[in-house]
Amino acid sequence: MKFLNFRENKNTSGIIAALCCVAATGIGFGLSLPLLSIIMKNMGYSSSIIGLNTAMPALAAMLLSPLFVKYLEKYGLKVFIFFCVVVSLLSFISFYFTQVLLFWFLLRFIFGACLDAIFVASETWIAELSNDQIRGRIMGIFSSCLSIGYFTGAGILTITGSQGLTPFIVGSFFLALVLVPLFIAKNKIPNITSEEKTPLIPIILSTPVAMFAAVVYGYLETSAFNLLPIFGEKNGLTERVSVSLLISVGLGQACLQYFIGAIADKYGSLKSLLVCVILGVLGAIGIKIFILQPIVLYVILFFWGACISGFYTLALIIVGNKYQGSSLAGGNSAIVAMFGLGSLIGPPIVGVSMLYSDSNGFFLAILFPVAVYGIELSRSIFMKKRLS
Repeated sequence: MKFLNFRENKNTSGIIAALCCVAATGIGFGLSLPLLSIIMKNMGYSSSIIGLNTAMPALAAMLLSPLFVKYLEKYGLKVFIFFCVVVSLLSFISFYFTQVLLFWFLLRFIFGACLDAIFVASETWIAELSNDQIRGRIMGIFSSCLSIGYFTGAGILTITGSQGLTPFIVGSFFLALVLVPLFIAKNKIPNITSEEKTPLIPIILSTPVAMFAAVVYGYLETSAFNLLPIFGEKNGLTERVSVSLLISVGLGQACLQYFIGAIADKYGSLKSLLVCVILGVLGAIGIKIFILQPIVLYVILFFWGACISGFYTLALIIVGNKYQGSSLAGGNSAIVAMFGLGSLIGPPIVGVSMLYSDSNGFFLAILFPVAVYGIELSRSIFMKKRLS
């Protein structure tokens, strides 16, 4: 970890503990997402019902973010994470013991809310302990840990299978591992308790560039992982190749976030966001042009995947540089809420666009939010130069 100058950072053990929380939670989430969808499919439910159920975590993020801040301020990080882990374990294992659809929607909402809350708490923990000189790189590693956790969880499911109690036991084990860093870190968990209330609306309005970036991230990531394989099949790729496209997206998300954070540390978050916008535009165009050339497409999707997560990483960096303590928890909660908004609106927009055009619908729908964001970002950069 020498390349992060951790020797100069007395909070190294606390940061590593928080990153372990993120990775373990990501594994639990990455295993549960496909597992629950496969089980619902085997239970005979339609893809529309499955899609609505899958949207519950995003809905929870939007609706409950103010409560995340409230209880983080009231009880502190350690108690808050502990409570969320326990509730997530109980709700996750409960899926196995019920076949009632309405109960599954309630469980999915609660389970998703708990994992969203752990992410908010972990983001706050890490950002609070990171200094300004290395915050970008640390948040880049945070995003990489999250992505690696997602794909590790999905990989574990290929080993356990979706039948029986085994995948639920394995998923519960990794969720329980989140508790380990809480006790190892001890006094390296920052105290963010506060008697003052932190309203989210002013935070959202004060950092529009970061909040819009989180919306774009939710829009693109959720749309890609739901609809990119379908787009590939409709344009002549086999099912196997179409699904494998997601691996390239995931590798880009996992491998390049440190470098995006390093660019932010050296040149500023706005310039790093501009790089992500350029990659997002070129990636969308490349997906359209090279859809029938998988080798080239894998390379394009690798960098496009980095761009997708880059929006989220840089949103966290901007908020981390601006806020501290309970206000930082509020900023991170707002980012999760904006991610939830993007996750809710993205797939329907992209799906409808694909109905009108198999060849251009996906391309135009993933290009649109990046282009709009690019215009807003350019305006922000121009205004900042005028004021300086």
